[in-house]
Order: sequence, then structure tokens, then C-alpha cells
Amino acid sequence: MATRKRTSTAPEKDSTKPSTLAPPVEKNLSAEVLAALDITDTSMNPPASLEGRDHELLKKLYDGVVKARAFEDRMHSMYRAGDLLGSYYSGNWHEAISVGTMAAMEERDYYCPLHRDVGGHLMRGMPPEQIMGSFMGKSIAPTGGRDGTLHYGRLDLNTYNPPSHIPANYPVATGMAFAAKYRGEDRVAVAICGDGSTSRADFHESVNIAGAMQLPAVFQVQNNQIAMGTKLSMQTNSGSFVIKAAAYGIPGIKCDGTDVIAVYDAMKEAIDRARSGGGPTIVEAVTMRMHGHAEHDGAEYVDPALKEEWGKRDPVELYEKRLIEAGVISEEEAAETREAARKWAIAARKIAITAPMPDPTNIEEGVYAD
Repeated sequence: MATRKRTSTAPEKDSTKPSTLAPPVEKNLSAEVLAALDITDTSMNPPASLEGRDHELLKKLYDGVVKARAFEDRMHSMYRAGDLLGSYYSGNWHEAISVGTMAAMEERDYYCPLHRDVGGHLMRGMPPEQIMGSFMGKSIAPTGGRDGTLHYGRLDLNTYNPPSHIPANYPVATGMAFAAKYRGEDRVAVAICGDGSTSRADFHESVNIAGAMQLPAVFQVQNNQIAMGTKLSMQTNSGSFVIKAAAYGIPGIKCDGTDVIAVYDAMKEAIDRARSGGGPTIVEAVTMRMHGHAEHDGAEYVDPALKEEWGKRDPVELYEKRLIEAGVISEEEAAETREAARKWAIAARKIAITAPMPDPTNIEEGVYAD
């Protein structure tokens, strides 16, 4: 395997994080071996430094995670109030991943998100009421009400709809990356899946062909500890998912998915490499699924101790605390931002609730070719 010049970072001990939160990046492999394989692991490092960062970017990330959390909170209450046609798939504790990822992307890049990436959708410009309307089957949804759940995307925003059968978006992103390279376009395709998706053939087929053709793609795995009801130890015998990058001869980066700056740094490095012709990267972002697979799932199968540990790692609260301590924002500004986001989400709900249902006479529009 060709050796790249990029320096891999060995895992560092962090006394502020419980040692049981994440396993070593790979069983029985030293940091030197991982570096030779071009695998970087920052997931157990201290939070990424804010020193020298653009404050506008830091505030943009804060606004993103706060709005994502406000949206999630509103959707949980809407589910319990019976506003939604079906269930809801929470992105709690995923906010830092979706927001950090989108901040590292350009508008022209292709976005093939996971169903828990509300923060990315909102940052890309999708109105909150449009997402809410999708779960309500309303006419304001991107599908015009032809779907009543999470399958919302907008091609005008270069955003592909999250599929139910994950990672069915991986081959799509690979095709987009191929098209970009074939046409000579300056675009990168970012595909996102969960830990359970890495057991499927389309994951391996997509990463393999992207590596073989050095396509401008980034494959992100959101490791949230549980694939529906399957825990990590039943999913794989590997110590991580990022190690799979070595099998395809591409770099891998593992980062703390509760640290929005760490996610931004990892995705920026991977996206910049893809854009400059360096080929694809696997990025593993580690977090926890704090709700059931969906709201109808009580998640009784989750170890309470695991949930209690991760409960101390709220990505929104941790980032807010760091910004205040660094003097980037004041406590008053933080409170104002949170309150503004709460009112923003409530206003979006009112629009979605009062939006009309689809007109049945339009059922064939956009479905059948002439």
C-alpha cells in the first residue's frame, strides 16, 4: 500500500471521558500500525481546540446544533400529540455530526444523508416546516405529500432523500462522484450510513469501486452503538468501522461524534482530499442513539449504564459551555439563541399543522412520464 504523507494521530488519554465509552480504534493494532494503514483516531482525544478558529464559523456551528436540537424537541412533542402520520427517527446526540459535516461541505457538493441528519438538512436550506410536513403527508413536503415519513430530499439543494434501506444511498453517491469526475466538475459526494449498514454488500461495493477509481467521495459511518436492536458486539468483531478503510486502500478517520469541531475537522480533511483528486475516505463518527430506533421503540434492550454514560456527553451543551468559556459567546447570547430556536421550531409547527393535505387530482404529477 502506498504511504501517504499525512500524519496519523495516536489516541490520547483523556481523563475527562469515561474509558468505557469507546473501544480502542482496533483490537491488537498499535498506533504505529494504524498510522501505516493511514488510519487516524481522534475519538478519545480532548475536545478539538478553539484557538485560532474563525468565530463566525464557531457561531454558525452553534446556531446549527441549537436549531437541530430545537427541531428534534418539537418533533418528539408532535409525535406524542399525534400530529405525525407515523413514527419519528430521532437525531438526538447526532447534532454535532450532521452540523459539522454540512459546515465542511460546499453547496455544490452532493449530500446523501442518514435519516438522523436533520441538522444537515436545515443548514443546507430546507425549511423546518417542510420536513415536518413530510412526516405529516402535507402538500408542502418535498414529495408533495406522496410520502408520510423521512424520505425527503431536494435535488435543487443537491440533497438526496434518505432511504429506508440503508446504505442504499452509498451506490447513489458513488455514481454522483463518478459523474463529477467524468464531467470534470469540482464536486464531492458525501454518503452517510449507520454502523449496522456496514454489514451490507452495497457498503462494501460502493467503497471498493470508489477506491479503485479514486472517486471524489466521502463515506461517513455514524456509529451510534446500536443498529436498530443489534449492539456493536453482535455487529462486528472489529474494534472499529474505520479500519475497513484499510481493506480498500483508502484513508480512514475516526472522530468524536459529540464534538462538532472534531467532526468538522475530520470531514474537512476528507472532503478537501476528495476535491483535490486524492480519492475517497471513510470517516467514523462515534456517538450514542439516545432514543429508540424510532419513537415507537422503547429501546428496553439498551444497557442503562451505557445510556447513563453517554448522557453526560450532550453535544449541544458541551459545545455551548466551551464557547462561553472561550469568550466566543456570552451566557446571555446563548440563552437568546436557544430561545430564538425554540420559537423558530414552534412557528414551523404552526405552518406545518395548517398546511393543506395534497390535492388528489395531482396524484400523477411527477410520477408518470408522458
